[in-house]
Amino acid sequence: MRQRVVVARLVRLLLQERGILGLALGLVTAASLFQPLRPYLYRYVIDYPLREGNISALIGWGIALMALTSLHALTLRWQTLTTQKLSWGLTQKLRQKLFAKVLRLSIPTIEKYPSGMLYTRTLTDTQTLQNTLAETLLVIAGELIQLTFLVGLMFMVDPILASATLVAMPLGLLTSRYFAQKIRESFGRVRLYIARMNGYLNELLQSRETTESLGANTPLWQRFLRLNTAYYLSYRRVIGYFALFFPAMELVTLFSLAAVLLIGSYLIYKGESTIGALVAFTLYQQLFFRPFRIIADQVNSLQMGIVSAERIFRLLDLDGEEASTGQVPTLPPPYTIEIKDVRFSYTPDKPLLENLHFTWRPGQVYGLIAPTGRGKSTLFYLLLGYYSPQAGEIRIGGLPISAWDKQKLRALIAYIPQEPVLFEGTLRENLTLYEAISDAELEAAAHQIGIGLYVQKWSLDMPILAGGGGLSAGEKQLIALWRAALRRPAVWILDEPTAHIDPSTERFIYSRLQYLAQNAVVLVVAHRPEAHAFCDEIIALPAPSHAA
Repeated sequence: MRQRVVVARLVRLLLQERGILGLALGLVTAASLFQPLRPYLYRYVIDYPLREGNISALIGWGIALMALTSLHALTLRWQTLTTQKLSWGLTQKLRQKLFAKVLRLSIPTIEKYPSGMLYTRTLTDTQTLQNTLAETLLVIAGELIQLTFLVGLMFMVDPILASATLVAMPLGLLTSRYFAQKIRESFGRVRLYIARMNGYLNELLQSRETTESLGANTPLWQRFLRLNTAYYLSYRRVIGYFALFFPAMELVTLFSLAAVLLIGSYLIYKGESTIGALVAFTLYQQLFFRPFRIIADQVNSLQMGIVSAERIFRLLDLDGEEASTGQVPTLPPPYTIEIKDVRFSYTPDKPLLENLHFTWRPGQVYGLIAPTGRGKSTLFYLLLGYYSPQAGEIRIGGLPISAWDKQKLRALIAYIPQEPVLFEGTLRENLTLYEAISDAELEAAAHQIGIGLYVQKWSLDMPILAGGGGLSAGEKQLIALWRAALRRPAVWILDEPTAHIDPSTERFIYSRLQYLAQNAVVLVVAHRPEAHAFCDEIIALPAPSHAA
């Protein structure tokens, strides 16, 4: 995406908030006029009331200048509040759009991207863009307005001294441009390495138990050191350029100031200028080159903001959203599941599932058995509509899954993996997922599937750590069953629900299968022989032809 396209989209976003944008620009303009105005007033005070010894006029002008300074401070405060409100409002809307976009993406699309990347787009990039909108775009606009007004005042005070000041402008522009380019390139490397560190830390934290058990701490630490060192060196280069840039701009300022003092002194000697004008220009020197320093600094922040905006827009424009419309069967549940000649593969010419023919009816518990990697989880993903078979058809309630409204389809399916997903919060929040469900409904759902007595020791307000930390594997499974029962599913999918739990809880969960099968189809991965006694039928997934 080209930079001008990104900038154009950012401008369109800003124009959606015309009222507050207009107020922010007005305040930025007002604040930009105060500083150039003060030296102009100083020149007048020095050349007239001070030279004439008019004490009353000096007191009056002193009061006026203090009032002007106070008004400037208030304007800056209003400007800060307004620009922050503008930027926070826009980034809040962008963050909501990104979150909604991620939720609409299909599972195959999401799997193409690391979770750390989606996290960065939604949080880190929007925060960078917020800073750009609040502290960069309007700051640059204010500096340009101030520079324009300043040049006009300089020519009003003394055209010769103004021309002498402008002689140094090309040198200031070249210095700013050179360092801005170098700093921008260095910031690009900083962004690269911080993205790599984010991705690496995200992967490491997700696999912490595995890496700990494998004794891989030392090599992982060494890799982190390499990434951290590269990040440090790239940022040190940025600091090095800044350490050169500001002294270089100070030299340009001093060179221009020396020229103005020499020329101004000569003009005063000739009677063609005044002391007030020379004092004003010594102040104008600092103001004249200040925008070059600030803009050069802010341009790098602007570049980072544009990069973040581009990444945000790319995600918002990403194809791969699931269809938001679809059908539902004319009759309500329970539904029969029909699988006819289904074939599916992740890679061409190597089918994982092939020639599947099943009919699963409500009220029945079906135990699925197959070697690891034979496609059990993939079959569940097909039932959930995450993937589509390359051949054949799956029907639920007589309607092909491809025609189903996917959100309503998944609302009818309770999928419980080996490791149930639990969130940091209370037990109630994990069960309701923040829906308005009463305590009475929660208790009724527990009793309906026969786990009421088992979980009565729990308080609905008890805290649960992220990932269910502090709970046993069996307790996590019971919470997952309880949460699913609240939705009254027409299909239960239990992917080895007793793989990591104790024998008593295992027998208890298996004894609940017939309760779950009331007006529903129950599919359970049942490798253990103990589970077979609780199933109405045991089904072995056939091996694909290439694995036979």
